Amino acid sequence: MKTEEARNHWDSIYREQPLEEVPWEESKPSAELIRLIESGVVEKGAALDIGCGSANNAIYLAKQGFTCYGIDISPTAIGYGEEKAAKAGISCALTSGDVLELPYPDSSFTLVFDRGCFHTIAPEDRETFIRGVHRVLKPSGKYQLICFSSRDHPSSQVPYSFFPEEIHYLFSPLLKIHYIREVSGKEAKGTNHYYLSALMEKTS
Repeated sequence: MKTEEARNHWDSIYREQPLEEVPWEESKPSAELIRLIESGVVEKGAALDIGCGSANNAIYLAKQGFTCYGIDISPTAIGYGEEKAAKAGISCALTSGDVLELPYPDSSFTLVFDRGCFHTIAPEDRETFIRGVHRVLKPSGKYQLICFSSRDHPSSQVPYSFFPEEIHYLFSPLLKIHYIREVSGKEAKGTNHYYLSALMEKTS
């Protein structure tokens, strides 16, 4: 899917549905992200929420003392995020853009958080995505990935799903993998799915 086509596709969802009815939107930050931050393994600094949607997780990170950035291909989603951040009195640098062409300098972030972005990336673009994440991470920076598990969501089209072995194969050439574990979650419409939650680190 070309950038303009993808932008129109994802933005139409946000324009045509109330925010609370967009399936992947939640009114609270990810439990996996909260668990990670509370563990203390991520150094405070600049954080990027990649595929941030309406910025629930970016706003949470800003509240935890991170200098927070978010990027999403949907301008409407970014508009929602800016409204939420303003209402919360939080400063977040939110940008509408292509996650395959991250507009940030090398070694910018101590954390890149990804809830549901990677599993929308076409197979032919995955290497570009992974190299982009690696590029913008600081040395020892962490990347947290949450994506659909193939256990109960087998899919060869968007949103894709993965077995742990596939995530290891795709990411391990560039990032050190601390864990890949399966977690259950609840979508906004009440459908249970299993997800993979992975924590990785830039070591070189």
